[in-house]
Amino acid sequence: MPQPADAPPPRLDPTTLVDGPRATLRPPPPEAQPAGALALLGQLQRDPAAALRDEGVLGEGGMGQVRLATQVALGRKVAVKTLRPDARGDHGTHSLLREAWVTGTLEHPNVVPVYDIGLDATGAPRIVLKRIEGEPWARFIGDDAGVRARFGVDDPLEWHLRTLMQVCTAVQFAHSRGILHRDLKPANVMVGAYGETYLVDWGVAVSLADDGSGRLPLARDAVHMAGTPVYMAPEMLQLEQGARLSERTDVYLLGGLLYEVLAHRPPHDAPTLDEIVQSVHRSAPVFPADAPPALEALARRAMAPDPADRPASAAEVRAELQRFLDRRPTTLLTAQAERRLAELTASLQAEGEDDRVSRYRLFGECRFGFRQALAAWPENQRARDGLRWAVRAMVEHELAHGDAAAASALLGELDAPAPDLRKRVEAAEAEARAARARVASLERLRADLDPLTGQRTRTFFMVVMGGIWTASPVARQWIDQGPPTYRTAIGGPLVFLAVAAGLTWWGRASMMRTAVNRRLLAAMFTCLAGLVVNDLVNRALGVPASVSLGQHIAVTGLTLTLIVATIDRRLWPAAAASWAAYALTGVLPDHVHLLMAVANGLLTINGIWVWRPDAWRRGTRAPRRADR
Repeated sequence: MPQPADAPPPRLDPTTLVDGPRATLRPPPPEAQPAGALALLGQLQRDPAAALRDEGVLGEGGMGQVRLATQVALGRKVAVKTLRPDARGDHGTHSLLREAWVTGTLEHPNVVPVYDIGLDATGAPRIVLKRIEGEPWARFIGDDAGVRARFGVDDPLEWHLRTLMQVCTAVQFAHSRGILHRDLKPANVMVGAYGETYLVDWGVAVSLADDGSGRLPLARDAVHMAGTPVYMAPEMLQLEQGARLSERTDVYLLGGLLYEVLAHRPPHDAPTLDEIVQSVHRSAPVFPADAPPALEALARRAMAPDPADRPASAAEVRAELQRFLDRRPTTLLTAQAERRLAELTASLQAEGEDDRVSRYRLFGECRFGFRQALAAWPENQRARDGLRWAVRAMVEHELAHGDAAAASALLGELDAPAPDLRKRVEAAEAEARAARARVASLERLRADLDPLTGQRTRTFFMVVMGGIWTASPVARQWIDQGPPTYRTAIGGPLVFLAVAAGLTWWGRASMMRTAVNRRLLAAMFTCLAGLVVNDLVNRALGVPASVSLGQHIAVTGLTLTLIVATIDRRLWPAAAASWAAYALTGVLPDHVHLLMAVANGLLTINGIWVWRPDAWRRGTRAPRRADR
């Protein structure tokens, strides 16, 4: 009955704390003792055979029989091993006792304890053993579903390997006591309900050392075959030829157990005895394709025909199994990454659309898996090779698609890329740099030749210069008040040069930016300088000023013709007008100023129209770039 929350705590009697508060408190003996306890002891003293109450047969072997019994004195279930009736005799009795003596020598958690040796009611020997509530390991070999259901594990292979590791521990302990088992097989390994593992049936075990008791059979005296043929080591068949048993004989049998875990059959399984013997001599079992390479290598080494080539001990086999399990997570990561790599390889080899996103997703997944595996186990060569292959495949893919930058970035992920691949990437990068340089050069050239650049300044330039150029012939005619003179003929170009220089300085940021503007300015200044030179030469030669002014129109027409041919063909009306005006000077020499003014006026109008800013076009369609 629960105490109230406010009830005082119980008090301890100090007289009961004989050895202090850290010692165990024991209750006082009951006033009345069980009446049947002493009677049971008396009965056992009178009739020792009554110590066990038989409850039926558990199983039978070649010579023995195992029965279930209750150990009356302790009230527990035990296993009692006796001889079958047809095997009773001195030889059978001695074999059974030897097994009891060997097993009793090996006090180990993975060896079934021997409780007692005695005689049954008929006088036949019997061994009382711990009863194992479980099944033979052979029951679970190849039954992954059964392992999962019975033991609640996710990885049946790991469960089998840990079972084998416990067998290795038992064998190593036996070897430390000088005992060889000689009959290691899944049927001789019992697995308890909670995963406990026991190595049983030491009936053909032998001792490597003579303890002087004469109870244990010696390996040096073993000259006859013993064990299970489909698991035997080669030396077990050659005892009559002088072969010797050793710890490495059991190591071979451990390799056979590992083989059966991987292949689900004994290593020397064959339909006839002759074929079994040949398989034992060859000791070259065929492994399934999905066997983990590390385990296959360990099994092959353990089952080497020459004992010197096998692992030195069961402990070494166990250590290799533990190393594999420690690395198993990285192995599984590597296997998963390899599956993604196979998908990536198939995608890269597929014809058709280039699904770049999907391929990089697969590459990212396999790369992540390989890197995680290497982080956990830097010596994982499969992961290292897989990562190298994945990166190389993507580098090849990017090179094939002309993306040298992506190929170079991928190549940087490898510590030591293949020299041939590095050379190809470097060559692709050099070609890409050259291509970029060509594109940049073309872009600069395009910008340099773009007639739209500086068109507003150029139009303003044309308005000012064209206006002066158009008005100047009229002004010179008014100044001369008669036939043209060299004073006004030479003065006009000089004024133009001065105005042009000032405007060029004012608009230099825009007018000097592109080749179009620079060439137009060069053509204008060359034309004006040519006019001055033309007048000076004609004056020295005595050519009339009217003729020299007519030549002004011709020089202007020639300059415009060159501009049309090399810079802007839309100025062809101005060039045509200049040549027409020049032709008329021969017919109308007295009207040279008027002809010059008309030609210059048409040039001004043509230039303003062609180079007018886009904002001035009032919705008119802009000409194509090729026409600008």
